[in-house]
Amino acid sequence: MEIIKGSFAFEGIVTGEIFLDKKKYIDKGITAILDEKDVENEIERFERALELSKEALEDLRTSFAGKMNEHDLEIITAHLMILDDPVYVTDIKKNIKKDKLRAEEAVKKVTNKYVKMFRNIQNSEYRQRELDIKDVGKRIVDNLDKRFEDWKKLDGKILVTKEIFPTELLNIYHLGIKIKGIVMEYGGETSHLAILAKALEIPTLMGIKNIFSYDWGKDIILDTTEINSCVIIEPDEETKKNYETLLKKFKLKKEAIEKDASLPTETLDGEKVSLYVNVSGDLNSEEVQLFKPDGIGLLRTELLYMKNTSFPDEENQLKVYTNIVEKFDRSSSIIIRTLDIGADKQLPYFKMKEESNSFLGLRGIRFSLQNEEIFVTQLKAILRAGYNRDVKIMYPMITNLSELKRANSLLERAKSELKKENKLYKEDIEVGIMIEVPSAVMMADLFAKEVDFFSIGTNDLTQYILATDRLSETVSSMYDCYNPAVLRSIAFVKKAADLYGKKVSVCGEMAGEAKAIVAFLSMGIKDLSMVGGSILAARSLIRSLNYKDLKEIKEKLLNCSDSREVKEILSEYIK
Repeated sequence: MEIIKGSFAFEGIVTGEIFLDKKKYIDKGITAILDEKDVENEIERFERALELSKEALEDLRTSFAGKMNEHDLEIITAHLMILDDPVYVTDIKKNIKKDKLRAEEAVKKVTNKYVKMFRNIQNSEYRQRELDIKDVGKRIVDNLDKRFEDWKKLDGKILVTKEIFPTELLNIYHLGIKIKGIVMEYGGETSHLAILAKALEIPTLMGIKNIFSYDWGKDIILDTTEINSCVIIEPDEETKKNYETLLKKFKLKKEAIEKDASLPTETLDGEKVSLYVNVSGDLNSEEVQLFKPDGIGLLRTELLYMKNTSFPDEENQLKVYTNIVEKFDRSSSIIIRTLDIGADKQLPYFKMKEESNSFLGLRGIRFSLQNEEIFVTQLKAILRAGYNRDVKIMYPMITNLSELKRANSLLERAKSELKKENKLYKEDIEVGIMIEVPSAVMMADLFAKEVDFFSIGTNDLTQYILATDRLSETVSSMYDCYNPAVLRSIAFVKKAADLYGKKVSVCGEMAGEAKAIVAFLSMGIKDLSMVGGSILAARSLIRSLNYKDLKEIKEKLLNCSDSREVKEILSEYIK
């Protein structure tokens, strides 16, 4: 028996037989040479494979529409952009013409070139681009030789692999093949694969170094609960019996969560907590009925821009925003965040200047203030969608008061234009900002005088407070939302907001985690926004807590010296 620790993407406990996938795609051997007369036919074959690849991705997007959050499907948009990239496509065709390579070999050669290029760039956002280009290259080759992997062998088993590409996982799910779990070497908690694993509810363990060096045997126990986060190879009888008990407890916990789905979100002593949903691009009405959120705590608008072939106009945006808003009753709060592109979020039709560190460059409100017409167009659409609704505007990546004042000045311009155009709009719309950089934390008392609310984006706040790239695999252990510095920053913001009676919510990934919910409630933060799939568990947890008791652990948390102490206190309380 051997126990291997890793990091989890989605919690669960599964046992069973493994499917060991040692197959490699990208290779260095380029051997097949064409005759001159075959070159044009080979180019046509490549073009057909390219179209098949696009069609398959569009089919995937259509099949998952309404079943998964649009944000989880951004990977498909990214891959379609690569397939339409003239540089990538032309490079492959040149290799077929010039070197007389078979299409498969040309795709592998060019893909390898880009993989190496992204790998050599010392910026972790390019690690995801490396994986995306490999995924796309494999898809083209699959469509060229029509030898699609026989995924049926995976049905009912636990996949053990160096890496599985996001669209491969979507394909498997689309085919109705049930993967019990995934154990893999590559990938971090913020990777595309991790996001999809959560959305598809597949217990997934990541970060198993030298994964093929282990003697995997046949049966394993995959435990992706936060407490253990491990895989057990060839467990002994005693361990199997112990896990039978743990599995029963885990199932009972899930049943209890589902039972609380329709009950009020309040603590044992009657304190009301509001749970909102984070939305990207669109929202399925069924999700609203199932999770029963109090509204939208973060409507990301960038996916609308990323899916378009040009900047969407006012009417286009109004249609999208109105369609989402109308899925809720008029009393529901809807926070729409203005365009937040830059860093790892790029537009296919707008070339942004290359930056050595794009996470510290032109992104969020900085882009909007440099492109005033684009910004005003969006503000007008939001104002119109908010008419007779509880719609609010939120600015991302605010770092100083002058940015806020300029943004508000443009908001007044948008209102003035709508008034002249005799269009109905929300005049008294509330305005808030994302708290995600240290300067916004330190100036929170001054910001509180100028805004109606704060929303804390824990993903970026953690990254900037700890100076740790959240997409980096090399320093992933340092990226920790439970670091006392992060918690102290959040508590500082809450205190500043309370001075002026302003509301504070949390909309980062952390908002949906059990331990974090306890921490936020201890600070008096009772507005949490999360992915839809986390709402039921959050509601069930909150209904088991006593709000007055939680206040007692606040000082303990803020006086901890490291995240280990923080997590121990929170875990013990939850127990």
